[in-house]
Amino acid sequence: MAAQAGTMYFESADDGEVFAVDIYIPDAVSTYLTFNGVGLAASTSTTYWAAPEDCYLVDISGAAPTAVGAVVTFDGSPVKNHTFRWANQLATLATRAKQRLFIPRGTQVGALQF
Repeated sequence: MAAQAGTMYFESADDGEVFAVDIYIPDAVSTYLTFNGVGLAASTSTTYWAAPEDCYLVDISGAAPTAVGAVVTFDGSPVKNHTFRWANQLATLATRAKQRLFIPRGTQVGALQF
């Protein structure tokens, strides 16, 4: 399988504004997703998205690469008890597993695949 594209959705804790951030999903385990908040994410994009304000991660949609899933990271460190499996986050799945992870302003949000 090849690398895939996806989207992470973040909702402002203040006014409910939604930030749709494009993600590039490499086709290998032990790799970081890359992010682009203003266009198409590529393999050369940054390995994090910096939260512009307090917000929540509310949805992840993508396709299933070789990796089974990923663990969310804050400033490069894994977030305790916050992993997801690609099989539950498929863009075509109407019943995608919903997220609700609070992210403080300025936090660099990333994801490391397993």
